[in-house]
Amino acid sequence: MIQHFTHGPTLAYRTYGHGPLALLAFHGFGRTGEDFHILEGPLGELCTIYAFDLHYHGNSPAEPIRAERPFTPKELATFFAAFMDSLGKQKVLLLGYSFGGRTVLNLLEQIPHRVERAFMAAPDGLKTRPWYRGLATSRIGRWMYKRFISHPQRIHAIIHALKATRLMNDRMHRFLIGQSDTRAKRQLVHDVWLSYRNIEPDLATVAANARQHGIPVHLVFGEFDRVIPAKLGHKLRKHAPEIISLELLPFGHVLVTRELGEAMREVLG
Repeated sequence: MIQHFTHGPTLAYRTYGHGPLALLAFHGFGRTGEDFHILEGPLGELCTIYAFDLHYHGNSPAEPIRAERPFTPKELATFFAAFMDSLGKQKVLLLGYSFGGRTVLNLLEQIPHRVERAFMAAPDGLKTRPWYRGLATSRIGRWMYKRFISHPQRIHAIIHALKATRLMNDRMHRFLIGQSDTRAKRQLVHDVWLSYRNIEPDLATVAANARQHGIPVHLVFGEFDRVIPAKLGHKLRKHAPEIISLELLPFGHVLVTRELGEAMREVLG
């Protein structure tokens, strides 16, 4: 059953499992919280999973104004802290996959005292993209994003040229084209990237918070992932290797699998 929670913004979420540990789960770009249903088998007796549809995804309402008035790190942290309060939980577990990893990093940066343990599977947010920040924060850049919705040809030509010159691998090429091959997908790219442009957590702060508050952080990557490769995990782990672990699973970028749930269950005991 899909429920909604409002504290400023409104987000939809699904609940899986019935265990005593509260686990907040955040999906990848273009997906929904329904992806986490597969974790109910291995984790359902240990955790109650609250799987959110992030902004502009699934059953969560769209907020078009956010392209001009983007979410702030504090605003998102306040929202999820209020959700934790509604559950009567002082601390929760976090799980973020790909795009959802950015939300986990933000919560570790903003409200580490509310986090018991964090899992991130091929998380976005480990690598700073100056070109993205420049486009998203400038008026002309936002105009270019908007134009891309109805006129994608030039951007697609650049992507094809990068592949042809071997400056981009086949998997990344398929990923980028696959995420922008329809107008609806390009609209989603525009809405999400501009709305979340201020959510760029500082990795040193995230690691320092994990160390200070004793929060184990588990990074999981696909051994064959060419979209968010495992080497990016060291950008975070190097700041606190004693409390941040890194594990490989025999997959590509698609990591919300039963195997991920089993790896998490081993950690949780």
